[in-house]
Amino acid sequence: MSQPTTKTVAQALRITAAVNLLAGAAAILLPDLNAELMTGATSPLEGLTLRYHYTVWIFVATMGVGYAIASRDPEGQTGILMAGALGKIAMVVIWCEMLHSGYGTSLLWGGIAFDGAMGMLFLAFVLPRLSFRSDTDRDQS
Repeated sequence: MSQPTTKTVAQALRITAAVNLLAGAAAILLPDLNAELMTGATSPLEGLTLRYHYTVWIFVATMGVGYAIASRDPEGQTGILMAGALGKIAMVVIWCEMLHSGYGTSLLWGGIAFDGAMGMLFLAFVLPRLSFRSDTDRDQS
């Protein structure tokens, strides 16, 4: 796989920002519908489960804001791109496990495809830019 261009990643970040913000807003405003669409559960979310639902989807929306900002200068956004890549790949693993265990609906396949593609794109962009040498090591070379 060739390394994605800055222009490609900037566009992917704009799209991902929009998806995260829309999905986050919908899930926050309609938590029971979101749970039903994703898991098939028909009982309302309440108590700790509802609070975790809000926590996850507020974080998704917050990452959308970060992606929107990062789209202006992807090369200078290694941290959010790495966090986004790892988070999206983690969600793919969780959603695959949910489907395997019978907890998810076919709607999860859309999230798996989208988050998987964006996670791998972000990872392919960031990994070549990572340096594990300290500033002192760089100054001495």
